Amino acid sequence: MGGVALGLLPVALHQPGSAQLIPFKFAVGCVRALVDFNMMAQYRSHTADPITYVEDYLDTFHKMKDIFLEFRVTKRIRAKINEQRKELRHDRPKTREHIAPLKRRQMRDAEREEETERPMELIFCESHFNFIKMHLLSHFCDHKHQFGNIPMYSTEFGELGHKTQIKAGWRQSNKNDASWQIVQSYSRQHGIRMRQLNLESLRRCGADVSPDVMEQLNTTSTTTPPDIRRRMLNGRRDDDSNIADFSLALGVSIQIICRGLILYSRHNLPPERCLPEDPEILESVPVELLTQLEIPVLAFQEMEIYDIHRAGCPGALNFKNHGSRNDWVWVRAGMEDMYGALRGPLPAMLVALFKIRDYRSEDRMRHLAGIQFVSAVNSGWISDIHSLVTVQMKEDAWEFTVVDIETILGLAHLIQGGDRHWIVNSPIDLRTFNEVY
Repeated sequence: MGGVALGLLPVALHQPGSAQLIPFKFAVGCVRALVDFNMMAQYRSHTADPITYVEDYLDTFHKMKDIFLEFRVTKRIRAKINEQRKELRHDRPKTREHIAPLKRRQMRDAEREEETERPMELIFCESHFNFIKMHLLSHFCDHKHQFGNIPMYSTEFGELGHKTQIKAGWRQSNKNDASWQIVQSYSRQHGIRMRQLNLESLRRCGADVSPDVMEQLNTTSTTTPPDIRRRMLNGRRDDDSNIADFSLALGVSIQIICRGLILYSRHNLPPERCLPEDPEILESVPVELLTQLEIPVLAFQEMEIYDIHRAGCPGALNFKNHGSRNDWVWVRAGMEDMYGALRGPLPAMLVALFKIRDYRSEDRMRHLAGIQFVSAVNSGWISDIHSLVTVQMKEDAWEFTVVDIETILGLAHLIQGGDRHWIVNSPIDLRTFNEVY
């Protein structure tokens, strides 16, 4: 939620006036510091440098948080403001018949200004952020030094054990002396589990295990098979068979698609497997158009856990009756020292997902994607105002660049901040937050 708010705030506060520039900058800076604190606090482990960053983020937040004091108005403060407004109106002169119209207008303007400024003074004097959840943030770094990995003390494991052991056991019991039944049932399950692990350990060591036990172990193995993660194309469409149908389904001209395919073939394929460059032959090459790409993304600070990103591009088809939708994705576009804070990958709009058959070999298929790249503003370095990267779609940008689906790294979260300009919302997840800086 915080990551989404940080991306939307610069868009909502864009183009401030001269009087609004400083307050807007403080508001964005305050939210950015709190979001950065929250993101880095979620790291599974911390060294000295991340803890220093966390302390700096919290100090920055406390320095800028007063910009939101006017929204911390309690019922008691609101009652004081109403009482103050009544006193101001009571102390004003009752009759103004003998005052010139210009003078009366000036007096009314001064009274309105006073009615606005006096409550704000009271709000800034009475409002505060002194509540327990805000105070607990100041103890985070001390607790890290004292206890180490804080997630070890999470109550989530106890709650999960209560759900799987107590509640599930209660439902399976006959509700008579349920406590004894729950303990016995869980003890049997735990004993069987330990027995399976011991037998598997013996089998791996080459011990003599009876065929019946071997068959049972193969049936109920506790060893997780290796998970080979690869990108998968789903959602085949039936309205295409060649490049010409492909062009009609996407709403992109045949010339642009052929140019993209020829450039991809020249730069990525060996000479003996290049696509034909004759447009008439290329337009007849068999093509399958698809609508979804599943991308396995390694979870942050994990070695075997993957998040599945599902990127969609239905082409010219409507998405849930609200027009076509083309997702933004990260594409490997350069080395780590390129594009500033983006460090290699670039956001791109997913235009098409397709399989193209090698016209020389019917058994060979290439899984490709058509994308539209954006360029990084300010060479990809973060903005001084909102600390996020801005990208733009140039007027002369190619509408269709062909890449292998293996170069697509995952979903990107971009928020439109103007005409053909987008803000890269890097705090949307821990992995993007850690990689874009």
